[in-house]
Amino acid sequence: MEKRNLFMLLISGVLIICLLLAGYYKLEIAKKNTIIAQVSPDTSCDLQKTACRLTLPNGGSVTLDLQPKPIPLVQIIHINVTTQGIKPEAVSVDFKGTTMNMGPNNVALKADKDGLYSAKGMLPVCIRNSMQWQADVYLQTEKGIVVAPFIFTTHKH
Repeated sequence: MEKRNLFMLLISGVLIICLLLAGYYKLEIAKKNTIIAQVSPDTSCDLQKTACRLTLPNGGSVTLDLQPKPIPLVQIIHINVTTQGIKPEAVSVDFKGTTMNMGPNNVALKADKDGLYSAKGMLPVCIRNSMQWQADVYLQTEKGIVVAPFIFTTHKH
């Protein structure tokens, strides 16, 4: 009878440890997917003409450059993000229409070299002659997500 009680106690201990580890893991994942900072956009910078840079709360910066210029609709665009003073684990850009829902348009970037991330993407066509967009750059860090929004306007040609 004592061996059975000892075995049950051992199994109970292992199960409790497994539950604690699973809870810790879930908390860590939730923490990494939490937005920890969101900076304000710089409305004076025009992505149609130049790359735009935002300063982050920790003193680092993020720069977004979309090529070619002017930024076309329904054509491949080259998305380049440069970071300084922050080393994200992952970088993505989410393009949203500010006055019209254009559906999800999230692009994951790949690391090219230290601090430089790139990908190809495309903006959908809009029925309006002029469309304002917000490109949210998501910087995934070990502490959570930093969001840097960039505002720009496209025009039908």
